[in-house]
Order: sequence, then C-alpha cells, then structure tokens
Amino acid sequence: MRFTRAITIMLGLTLGVGSIPPTATAVAADPCGLPRGVLKASDLASRSAIECGAVGRLVDAGDGVPLQVQPPGGSVTLDMLYPNEARTYSLTTDARGVVTTGEHVTKDRFPDLPGPGACERDSYLLRPYKWYRPWLFRTTKGTALTNGSQADFDAAARRSVVNMTRGRNTCGMRGDTAASGGLVGHTAVRGNFVYADGQTTCGASDGRNVIDAGDLPGDFLEATLAWTCTWAETRHGVTQAVSADIRMNNGDYKWTYDPSRDTACDPAQPPDQDRWRYDVESVLTHEMGHVYGLVNLSAAEDLNLTMYPGVRRCTAHMRTLGRGDVLGLRALYGRR
Repeated sequence: MRFTRAITIMLGLTLGVGSIPPTATAVAADPCGLPRGVLKASDLASRSAIECGAVGRLVDAGDGVPLQVQPPGGSVTLDMLYPNEARTYSLTTDARGVVTTGEHVTKDRFPDLPGPGACERDSYLLRPYKWYRPWLFRTTKGTALTNGSQADFDAAARRSVVNMTRGRNTCGMRGDTAASGGLVGHTAVRGNFVYADGQTTCGASDGRNVIDAGDLPGDFLEATLAWTCTWAETRHGVTQAVSADIRMNNGDYKWTYDPSRDTACDPAQPPDQDRWRYDVESVLTHEMGHVYGLVNLSAAEDLNLTMYPGVRRCTAHMRTLGRGDVLGLRALYGRR
C-alpha cells in the first residue's frame, strides 16, 4: 500500500485502521482563518491552537506525515522503523496552545560492518517523557505473525517488555530499573492508528495501551516493520507518558520467533523474499525502547545497541540490551 497524498480526510475503516472525526466543527469555530485540510506548522506559527480552534486538527509534522494537534500540555510521537532506517515525527502543544513539530531520520549506513560490541558503547538518547506508573498493555485478539499463533506473539511481547524493564544484557550489568509494565490480557480493540490525509497516523490519546498487527504503508523493503505512537502530558513541569500503542507490519514482511531454528533463515539458502525474515522479539524490544523513552541512535559505532535502527534479517541481536541501552533506562528510571 503506497503512500498517496490527499487533502480530504478519509472516513470509515480502512484495512482495520480507524478514522479521524471530521473537523468541520473546528473549522467553523476558527477565528484565525486557518485553511481547511491538513495544516502546515507555519499556518499556526506562534498563535494559540486553543484560540484558533485547532485542537484535534491535523498538522504536517514533516514529509507529509500528519499528526493531530494535542490539548494544551500534550504531545504525540510517531516512531517508524524500517529495515535500514528509522523516522520519528512529533507534535507538542505547550500550556499556551503553541504547537511545535519535530522530525528526525536515522539511516543504517553500515549494516554489514561488525562494529564495536554492544557492551563497549555508552551511547543513549532520551525523550522528554517517562512512565510514572506501569505500562500495562493488551494484545488485540487474533494477533499473530507469519505462521505463529497468538500465544507465540504474546510470549514474544512478554519477553520484550522484560528485556526493557529488567535491562536484560550480556555485559554483566545489573539491569533492573524502576521501569515496569507487562501484558495484562487481550482486547477486541485495535491500536489507535487512524487513516487521514491518505496516510496512517496516530489518533488521539485514548488511555489504552495496545499491541497489534496490520498492514502498514509501503511495499516489501520500502514499508515500515513497525510503528509506535506514544502520547504524553506535561503538568507542573513534569512530563509523563500516558498511553502507547505498537503495530507490527503483517502485510509486507515475513517474521520469525526463533531465527536460530527457522529453516528459512539458513544462511546457505539464497535470500529471496520468503527468507527475508525479521525477529518479532527483536523488533518489539526496540519499539518498547521508544515507549519507555529511549531515542534512536545514529552513530555507526552504535550499530550493535538495541536502539540503533539497523534491523538485520534472521538475527536476534536486538533482544539483548547493550551497555548504552541499560544506561539510558537507568538515567530515566534509576535502579531498582
């Protein structure tokens, strides 16, 4: 499903993706004369989204990716993980209603180099938010990838959150931090990803935390492996995450739950599309790093850390955190 550009917000359900409610009310109540459709950041400039009736409107956060204007003090961050790069788009509304957007692209420039070991690098970057309560999530009923079952997917999700919260590593470091969370069951609800302006994006924060699978934009090797939307709120100078959803791409890639035993991952076999498989637990662990407040790394020397976005097919190296990943979690949450 390639990106298409459209100004009209698409309504209804598309490929299991929700829709953003019409913005006619916001437009009618707009005293600032904002244009219809998706706004540019310059349309709001330093004006208050509250006074302009723009809360809930879509703003181009970069590359044509629209994000919803959040209520005062709110923010939303969309992380897109590709096989060889990552893109992050963010939108923040401050207490006065002034909207700012951000865009960051990280490319895996040296995917085939061994690089320094994961225990040799101290690198980490942090988001402005963290969780002050456990991130308790559910998986959508029926979620499975490739030939796996819901039980396989749930087990990978459980292991991934443990990888993060306990700082699972092979560096001899005590990884336990005050970060916490876990899988608490299933839900009929899908992740809060909506179809707008011809693209999929994050909806409004709904207070739920959901992991599911669905078709994401693009074709094989051009599509994203996974998306993560994280919503946060700032009150009295403290920014806390309030909800986060993850979607895995089940339309364009093949997945594996155990690369070491998957016959499709046999290195002696030619790397055709059927054998181009990615480890579910590795990708989920990386995406949960974003949920807990870690940012993609970009230095080539960090390519063996979990938060470096170079995802190698048929490998499980991102399941185990590197030294920098653990230090980043400690910086946010402290030691347990």
